[in-house]
Amino acid sequence: MKHNKKTVIIGLVILVALVAVFATVYTFNRPSAVRGSKSIVVEVKNSKGEVTDYDLVTDAEFLKQAMDELSGNGSGFSYKGSDSEYGIMIEYINDERADYAQDGAYWSLYVNGKYGQYGADSQPVTDKDKFTWAYEKAQ
Repeated sequence: MKHNKKTVIIGLVILVALVAVFATVYTFNRPSAVRGSKSIVVEVKNSKGEVTDYDLVTDAEFLKQAMDELSGNGSGFSYKGSDSEYGIMIEYINDERADYAQDGAYWSLYVNGKYGQYGADSQPVTDKDKFTWAYEKAQ
């Protein structure tokens, strides 16, 4: 019986030592996060048809996060919106308001040239994406 206890204790000590070695090896060899792994463009087409592009290198998962980065980095990009049951509704971009109730205007989102299927807070961001916010009026 004593021999079995000794064997079990030695086995546990070896197991703990192996776990510690593997944890140390992983810690020093794990892949590091790449800052700014996605290069994107946020384009704004205002009511006068003027176009401004904002280039951003980001780790953002969703467009709203990238827009927050842009609005905070001195690029000149700004936006405001309100939360709704469908996500954030963009009302202002670069201090220009689109008010559907007043004149049928809204900010539409295009992703790589196609009409967006998601709102800013749920639109995924991938490398080389181009997001266009276009001031449009309902027909």
